[in-house]
Amino acid sequence: MPSLLQLRKQIAQIDDQIVMLLNRRLERAHQIGPIKAPRGEKIYNQARERKLLARLSKGGKGLLADKEMRSIYQRILIISRNHQARVFRQVRAGWADKKGL
Repeated sequence: MPSLLQLRKQIAQIDDQIVMLLNRRLERAHQIGPIKAPRGEKIYNQARERKLLARLSKGGKGLLADKEMRSIYQRILIISRNHQARVFRQVRAGWADKKGL
């Protein structure tokens, strides 16, 4: 059986991986923003988010309860939308500069 110190080290490594993956996810959200903005697509896509949450609900049958997973992902999605909103503003500001507005 691993010691408390060993378990905490393993958790720290997992936490580092989670943060790395969250940053990669936000990088993709930043890349999506400039694609959506010229198309006139909205940042928030309720249908897509529902599908994502439904897919994730089916996938994991570990210790993380569905309600907990949804809570975590809803927060991640809010943060992703906030990042995309910043990109949208930058893209739109660039359009205004190009058009002399």
